[in-house]
Amino acid sequence: TDSWDEIVETLQGAPVSTDTELGGYVRKFEMRVRQDTDEIYMRLDDEQTERQLLAGWLNMLFRDRRAHAYTLHLMKTEARMSIEAW
Repeated sequence: TDSWDEIVETLQGAPVSTDTELGGYVRKFEMRVRQDTDEIYMRLDDEQTERQLLAGWLNMLFRDRRAHAYTLHLMKTEARMSIEAW
């Protein structure tokens, strides 16, 4: 372990931070946190929008599936009636 003298010598050689420098670091950190938070919220909004679009497309596919099934039924009925008419 380091003796107190070695610790003091090490600390004396360390650069001194002023309140101004520390305030600058804090402002940069705060700005970075805000930017990251804004980016996270934008991504969440994009995901929510994408989910809404996918849900809309899925509902449209279900409606189309019913319409296609009905059209297929009509075509088969018409084909059967056409064959019977011959």
